[in-house]
Formats: sequence, C-alpha cells, structure tokens
Amino acid sequence: MRESPRLQKYVRLLVEHRLILSLGLSTACGIVLHSLYPIHADDPLLLLIAYERPPIFHALAHGYDLFLYTTPFLFFSLMFSLAYIHLYRKDSELALGVLPTYLDPRARRKLSLILGEVHRQLVPNPGPFPYWLTIPERGLYTGIASFGSIGSGKTYGLILPAMRQLFSYRADDPERKLSGIVLEVKGDLCRQLQRILKWCGREQDYVEVSLDGDVRYNPLNNSLDPYAQAFNIASIITSIWGKGREPFWQQSYTDLMRHVILLHRIRDGYLTMVDLFRTVISAGTLEAMLSEVGSRFSTASYIGIAKDAYHGQESILSPLGFEWRQDADLYLAGWTEQLEQLLVQQTSAEFGVYTRKPYRPDQRERFESVRYWYWEHWKFFRSEIKTSIIQGIVVFLSLFETDPQVRRVFCPPKELYDGKPCAVDPNGRVLPPFDELIESGAVVGLNFPVALNPALAKTIGTMMKVDYQRAVLLRIPRMDAEPNRHYRPTVFICDEYQNFATVGGDNPTGDDRFLSLSRQPKCIPIVATQSVSSLKEALPNEGVKTLLQAFRSKIFLTTSDPETARYASELCGKEDRTHISYIVSESSTNANVGLLSGRTSSSKGSVSASKQYQKHKEPLFEEKIFFDLKNAQSVVVAFDGVSPLPPTYCYLKPDFLPVQMSWFEQEQINFEPGAIQKEALK
Repeated sequence: MRESPRLQKYVRLLVEHRLILSLGLSTACGIVLHSLYPIHADDPLLLLIAYERPPIFHALAHGYDLFLYTTPFLFFSLMFSLAYIHLYRKDSELALGVLPTYLDPRARRKLSLILGEVHRQLVPNPGPFPYWLTIPERGLYTGIASFGSIGSGKTYGLILPAMRQLFSYRADDPERKLSGIVLEVKGDLCRQLQRILKWCGREQDYVEVSLDGDVRYNPLNNSLDPYAQAFNIASIITSIWGKGREPFWQQSYTDLMRHVILLHRIRDGYLTMVDLFRTVISAGTLEAMLSEVGSRFSTASYIGIAKDAYHGQESILSPLGFEWRQDADLYLAGWTEQLEQLLVQQTSAEFGVYTRKPYRPDQRERFESVRYWYWEHWKFFRSEIKTSIIQGIVVFLSLFETDPQVRRVFCPPKELYDGKPCAVDPNGRVLPPFDELIESGAVVGLNFPVALNPALAKTIGTMMKVDYQRAVLLRIPRMDAEPNRHYRPTVFICDEYQNFATVGGDNPTGDDRFLSLSRQPKCIPIVATQSVSSLKEALPNEGVKTLLQAFRSKIFLTTSDPETARYASELCGKEDRTHISYIVSESSTNANVGLLSGRTSSSKGSVSASKQYQKHKEPLFEEKIFFDLKNAQSVVVAFDGVSPLPPTYCYLKPDFLPVQMSWFEQEQINFEPGAIQKEALK
C-alpha cells in the first residue's frame, strides 16, 4: 500500500537527520534527568567508597552522569531505526507527488526564473516530491546557456518562458521593470515578444528595428573607438568569407577602415556604412578628403558671397577664385586685403569676411596621424595590393549600398540624428542610445531574419550587440558613483547564438569579456545555441572554451553532436559507484575419468564462492543519455549565485502548455498544442 507523500516527507526528514535529533533529544533528557535524579553523595555506602577508594567513587559518579545521557541516546536511536525499518519507503514505493503551485510571474515580488520541474535527480521518472528548479536573482546575473538540436525545445522551452517571466516582473513599476534586447534569426521571435509584452501590459516599451518599421539605426554612430569599430567589421568579414593563414589581410582591412572612420568623424562627426563604402572604393575621394580637412585646420579668413549676389555679377567674380561651398551655403575665396578692396571698388555685391572656427587640438592631432598614415604608408602600397584590400572590404560594405531599403534603415542621414526635418525620410526616427533605452525600461527587438541576407543579418546583430554591451558596462562607474540609486536589471536574450557570438583574444569587444563583467551592471544573459560544434565553427581558435566558462548555468537538451554530449557529461562530473563481483570456484580430489561415460568424476569435492566490492569513478550522466533525451527533457547544471546546484534531470515548461500540468502528463498527449488545450479544458 502506497503512503501519502506528505507523510513520507516528514518521515524522511526524521530519518535523514536522526543522528542530530538523537544527540539533541538525549542531551535535553540528560539535563532533565540530572536535575530530577542527581547522585546521592551522602549515601553511607558511597561515603565509604569515597573514603576508602576515591578513584572508584569518581568513576561511579561520572559513569552515573554519563548514563543519564547515553541511555536516552540509545533509546532514541532505537526509535528512529524502527521508524526507518517500518515507516521509511523508497521513492518507487511512494505515490507520485503533485507540483507546487506555479506563481504567476506578474505577482512575484522577488526576481527569479523558473527553468522547469524536477522529479528525480538521476532517473527520468516521475517522483513523489517534485519541485520547481528556480534560479534566484543573484544566479541570473551569471548567465544561462542552452544547448539542443533542432526541434529540442530551446525556443519554446527556455527563451519564451524566460521572456514571459522576466519582462512581466514588476511590469507596473516604471522604476523596477526590466529592460533588454532580443536578437533572433528566424523572424517570429519578435512577434512572440510583442505578444508577451502586451500580455503583461508593456506594449508601449517595445522598440523594433526592422526593414518595415520606421526606426533607423546607424551601427557606426556611437562613441566606440574607431579601431574597435573597424576591428568588428573586419572580424565579421573574415567570419563570413573565412580567415586565411596570413593575418596581413585582416590587419589591412582594419587599418584602412580605422583611418577612414576617423577622418569622417573629424570632418563631419558622423558617418554611415555607405559613406565608408564610397570613400574606400573611390581612388580620389580619400585624398580629396585629406586636402579638405587639412584646409579646415587653417585659421585663415574667407570672403563669402551669397548665391544670388554672386550670380548677379558672376562675370566679374568668377575670375577672382570664388568656389561654392555646400556646408557654408556661400561662395568662398581666401581673404586678402587686395581682394577686399577690389570688391569694394569694382562691384556692388554684398559680401562678408569669415574666420574659420579652429578645431580642437586633439582633432588636429588625430588628423595628423591619418595624414601621416596615408602619405607615408598607404601611398607606398603597390596598386594590386591596394586593390585586393579594397575589394575585400567593399564586397561586404556593398550590402548597405545596393539595397535601398537596407540603406534607408541602417544608413540614415545626419539630419535625423540632429533632430532636423529630413525630406528623404520624413517618417523615420532614430533608435535612441542604448544607455537611454536601458534606463527607461525599453525592450529592443532586432527583427532581421537571416533568410533575407545572412551576412547582413550577422553584421547588424553583432554590431547592435556590441552597442548594447558597451552601454551596459558603462553603468558600472555610474552605479559606483550613486550607490543609493536603484538600477533596473537588463536582459540580453539571443536565440541561435552561434550567429552572433564573438570572443576575445585579439578582439577588443568579445562576449567572454563582457560576460566576465556583466554581473556588476545587473545584466541577465540568456542564450540558446544548437551545439558546441556550431559555436566552434563560428569562433576562432579555442575561443569557445573561454566563452562557455562564462555561463555558469547550462541546460542540455537532446543533441546529435558527440562533442556536446561529451562536454555535458564531463561538466556533470563523476561519482564513486560500488561494483559487486562474484567468484565461484570448484575443487575436487582423487579425480578420474569414467570408462563408460568418459566424464571426470571424483570421490571428494568442494565449492567456494566469494563476493568482492570495488569502487569506480563513473559519470553521473553518460554521453548516451544526452542523445536519448526527449523533447523539453533536459539535464541542467545550475548555479544560484552562491553555490553550484547538483546536476539533475529537469523538464522544461514549453510556453504553449499549461504550467501546472506535469511533463509526464503532457508527454502522454504528445506535446500537441491543440490536444493539450482540449485536455486542460476537461
């Protein structure tokens, strides 16, 4: 007869802590008995013993006190042993338990994430004491990574439930609701995100960057160092078209783009991918820019004439060297005293004398470095080498030039960022800086499916991720300067993470470096990828090792990749397991062979048997287990922010399924959304 799990829960507590309980109860009984029944030292017999044999008296007195404690200890030990024998039941003998109530994430007062239900740690069977595997807030900041093959349930089992729980936390509190960014490659995750935000009343916080929307995003318009921007672009180029054995080409890509980006920043304070493309591909544009910017550092004065006044006396003014300057909206010529007197005496045109505003000293130093690089380094390259370097860059940058829709969204004109009306894009609005989005509680979604353009999707996603990470890390000095201010947590969610992953080494903005610091600025990174092999394919050298160790909590769903299964098995660890072996031997004396039967026989014989116990280190989870996991069934190695939790079977809760229904009940109806909803309505 199966007993109630609730009763067995208390029995297990008594049995598991029987030694501590026996010690505590026996100590309490000893103190009480000592006060009620103290030794009678005035007894005549004891007085005689104390007088004749003092050592024996002290032994009797201390032994009496000792028995007041040990006798209750033996009694309680006996009682707990009897409870273990007659009341304790194995898990297989207990009735199956019921999951605790799943608290609505909108009603939670403490930030946490429920990954799924746990029944038995090492056996994929229902158990009598199921519970929710919950990662508290301090554990969320250490990162969560999910690994699983196609159709294993990464998106519906982890990504969507995580978005629902995290973005609905304190949804009605403007100061405490979570901000975040969601990167995807399929094209449907952002719609799911919109539905989740609408469900928790936060639809106004959603900001989407897509080809069909009115939000414009320039990945080059930020405060990131020109070298870091150039290196990111060069890294994306080599990851798309492959990295050769010679590092010269990637170094050359980086060097050229770095100086072009720096030159544009000095001249305009703004540039786009199209500006970068047109400057790199044109042989004379770069040199013309150098001459133009160099002339701007002069503090010489100019004479300026308006367009209408100039055209009225163009025959007289044209030989004097006036040139139209679009940025000044004037015809300009270098000022001299003779030119000014000539204009006063021979023309009636109105003119003005202007002195160019000098650049900051640091701008001049930057320009000098660009000028020196061009005339002393780039100019001496052979033409075929220059062509190869430029071709390697423009093949990638042309992605932004050839598609008008991409150019409109990701290469907006400077007027939009200056807040001025823009005739070419009247409905466009720029994406605010990520530091503002994070502190305001906004949730940004990049809806750019890889199917549209894999190279471009990888580029935009990677550069947006770098922008977000830089804004998160810049929170650290602000949080240190304002320790009493509440800073909201922010969430980084990336599905199919292998498409956007970057690592350190020679990369100044790798994910591993960001994750090593993301705990302090309250960032919650959650990523999902197919396998360790897919990450290795996307990352150079051994960068995958440094990246994986940055995620403290890992979820392993079913996989078809042997390397992932091996990594998961090693990560779960090993334990000592006892192996029992039996040896049976037979011996006989006076053996002989029968004449008729031809068999051996003997008049005397003996049989002996021996039993041996040996301990071996064996994996908690064999590699084969990870190939046999079912849909939404996983092995989780979690970290709660203080100590690692033991590896265990965990059953994820797909977003379209009732949360209170056990995974084993859901499995019986084959995880069909329609069938499960009908079953839930019964």
